[in-house]
Amino acid sequence: MNRRLLLLLTWCLGVLAIYPRALSQTEHCRVKISLIDHVTKKPVPGVIRVLFKGDQEGMPIKGLLERGQGVGSVALQQLGTLPPRRTIHDWYVLTGPTEVLLPRKPIRIEAFSGLETELVHLSTDLTMRSHTSIELPLKTFSQVTNKNWFAGNTHLHLFKLSRKNADRYLREIPQGDRLDILFTSHLIRPSEDAHYISNRYSIGDLRQFWSSGVLINHGEEHRHNLAPWAEGYGHVMLLNIKKVIEPVSIGPGITGAGNDGTPLQQGINEAHRQGGTAIWCHNDLGLERVPNIVNGNVDAQNIFDGYSVEQYPQYESTFYHYLNAGFRVPFSTGTDWFLFDLSRVYAQVEGTLEIATWLEALRKGRSFITNGPLLHFFVENQPIGGTVSLTAASPISVEGQALGRRNFGNLELVHNGNVIDKVSSQQEQQHFRARIQKKILIKEPGWMALRVSSQTNTEYGLPIFAHTSAIYIEVGGKSIRQSNAVAYLKREIEAARHQVSTKAIFGTVSERKMILDVYDTSLLALANKGESSTP
Repeated sequence: MNRRLLLLLTWCLGVLAIYPRALSQTEHCRVKISLIDHVTKKPVPGVIRVLFKGDQEGMPIKGLLERGQGVGSVALQQLGTLPPRRTIHDWYVLTGPTEVLLPRKPIRIEAFSGLETELVHLSTDLTMRSHTSIELPLKTFSQVTNKNWFAGNTHLHLFKLSRKNADRYLREIPQGDRLDILFTSHLIRPSEDAHYISNRYSIGDLRQFWSSGVLINHGEEHRHNLAPWAEGYGHVMLLNIKKVIEPVSIGPGITGAGNDGTPLQQGINEAHRQGGTAIWCHNDLGLERVPNIVNGNVDAQNIFDGYSVEQYPQYESTFYHYLNAGFRVPFSTGTDWFLFDLSRVYAQVEGTLEIATWLEALRKGRSFITNGPLLHFFVENQPIGGTVSLTAASPISVEGQALGRRNFGNLELVHNGNVIDKVSSQQEQQHFRARIQKKILIKEPGWMALRVSSQTNTEYGLPIFAHTSAIYIEVGGKSIRQSNAVAYLKREIEAARHQVSTKAIFGTVSERKMILDVYDTSLLALANKGESSTP
């Protein structure tokens, strides 16, 4: 009797083990999904989402990596960076033809690849199918990569992932986003160091990921805060360096120990000695920001890296002051906590794409930032980052264009910080275009740039932005130097110096002098830069 009971129990357990698998095969269809280039018919990486007919929210796709991996984590919500859930969580990465299980119901599949393809969608009914194959041809509407414009993200940390999942993240998500360059970063925040999995990588090139088609370099975020999560001297990315620059984080506001007696300028100078590049983080964050820009220590300025566009000051209140005061600061961007959007900086490389050649292009100002529209801009046939030299006042030709998958609103021409022309985007097939082509009379030195002004969000749920670095205009051998912009920067430095002198903690009188010298030398440099060319 016991033997019969044992056999019966064994049979029941076997049935229970097989039943979910059989049920899964009955309720699901095996679908091999491929994203292909509509011209070459070759597979391309990208992202997909699957929705039931009539639904607005995508369904989970087992086996694929969710594009919103890590986005909406508790840490990000505490920072006020992101809401708990956005449409990014509906999308999944597809790095090649892959078989997945999808419900045997009517569904809609959507897909895109990077910023250069249109959105493709396909409706199909899987109700009567057990297996099938689906190809989604992606149509490219831009050829910026063919003109040596390569997309990079200059600021990335990964948080609360296992090393295995972090490796998968770096192999798949940048590839699915069609990034060409990615800079991860070492940082120190003792209370949370154990959770920063990106700290486990070694400084330098992470060649183990290059087979994905994305060049990844691990740099450092050199930083100082006067108090936890509060402003301090600032944060700066040190990229393509040879070794960690100590101290990585400065002051008790971050480390809980020591004092504020080390300027960021010291670490920036060491990075330059190592052949590295210094990119200021987080828009206008940091008391040492303006002094380092005035002293020529900053190679580029990250805009909108780490927060939503609405949470940052806009271009006019920050970046245009540098340009109007005569400082040539290229625009750059990154995402900071995970790749939570499509944000990137395109740099036009001369020759072969390498970490060093891409950073050289960025330092020279051959760049534009975007999370959607792709920009094209020339002034008198000079490209972004170039200089137009006029002997006297004269008309100049301007040619600009924006192309985007989503309706980006208006394309705007900016001259010395003022919008002087604006055109609305127009739909062409499944993408949008706006063009500016005109002659403009130039009477004084200055700069020009293109930007978009949009009320639309990206596919991942954040506001669209795009802005070129400047093209500079010299007249009679003079560059722009507006007295009101110079006065603004002077006030910024003086206010920062006062805050540092009253709030920072110094161990010695010489430390205090070393810190305040950063501000005093920049004030002197600002005063000695030359006479204003414009009021």
